[in-house]
Amino acid sequence: MVAKFRLITVILLTVFFFFFLIIPNSQNPLMGTAQSAEQKDVLGKGEYSGPYWPTKEWRACQPEVVGVNSGKLLQAIEYTATPAFNTEGLVIIRKGHIVGEAYFGNFKIDSTHVSHSMAKSFSSTLIGIAIDKGLLKGIDEKLCQYYDEWKCADQADYRSRITIRHALTLTTGLDWKEDWSRWDPATNDALKMGQSGHFINYMAERKGLYEPGQRFYYSTGDPMLLSRVIQKATGKTAFEFALQNLFGPLNITNIRWEKDQDGYTATAWGLHTTVRDFAKLGYLFLNKGRWEDKQIVSEDWVEQATKTDPSVRGWAAYGYLWHVNLPVRLSIARSPISPDGLPADGFMAEGVLGQTIVVIPSRDLVIVRVANQTRGNMDLVKFLTMVLGAIEK
Repeated sequence: MVAKFRLITVILLTVFFFFFLIIPNSQNPLMGTAQSAEQKDVLGKGEYSGPYWPTKEWRACQPEVVGVNSGKLLQAIEYTATPAFNTEGLVIIRKGHIVGEAYFGNFKIDSTHVSHSMAKSFSSTLIGIAIDKGLLKGIDEKLCQYYDEWKCADQADYRSRITIRHALTLTTGLDWKEDWSRWDPATNDALKMGQSGHFINYMAERKGLYEPGQRFYYSTGDPMLLSRVIQKATGKTAFEFALQNLFGPLNITNIRWEKDQDGYTATAWGLHTTVRDFAKLGYLFLNKGRWEDKQIVSEDWVEQATKTDPSVRGWAAYGYLWHVNLPVRLSIARSPISPDGLPADGFMAEGVLGQTIVVIPSRDLVIVRVANQTRGNMDLVKFLTMVLGAIEK
């Protein structure tokens, strides 16, 4: 049963990047017949209370007091409620205050939701924290120092030159296939890795096919390599390290993170928490890594992680396990609305079936949506355009 669960998890998390966003929406209305929300009134109430930290709880306020048009914001929320999109939870935060929030069906405010590949952005943050603490020398450390199966002295082996940077940018050059034209482990390493139950061992056996840093390929396997790096460098599993240095300070307690049969945290997927707690990672990055009186992760790391790395031949919209440069990133979405109007400073964590943490610093905006969209894909360009159109000042 455990093996089947892991297999299903891997299947869900990986059908994502160039697949589910490129497929045109089966329905694309401005507003559809909305699902029934848990709250009849999904707009925030109350006055703006000024800057604060949502460590204990988030505050809410009327949209207008932070420059947001209620009517237009409600249209955006109702759009996400289109039944085919199967949105389960949504929160929109402006200037640190919740201006819109909705939950649907059996999903509640305290329900936890699987992150799928949004977990990658949490793992990236852990690497930054480990570097800040001096537990890692930097992103140019070679992975062969952590993988005895790879010989650092063997210069004929491409794996001897793979660094943390390459794992963060999905440019390791390892032998990896994710063919989703059919769900067949014979042609899909993500499924094979899930079936094995030993994720790290599976990755250690991959051969190097290309010079690291020269070829971007969306791989569920590359971020999994970081689990052993974090564990060896810190003496704790990635989840344990996160509980102490990330989730603890942010007061994220209703959380779990899946692991393989050897105890390694699944750093490419499998993080479960609430919508409001997912938003805390976005708010941390909106505030350049600072939380209350403590720098959780350095401002330098936040800046580097949320833009492309010029030293690798990656994609112009991928940073360190974050999707960046929204106009370019969402240009593959096949939306009837141009993404060119989206702020270029925006970035997001994203997972299959409609999981997103969107951060737009220039608009002081954090948005989290979780879903199980198996029947139709919400047009993210349209939704973000609607939300941004509601901001009047």
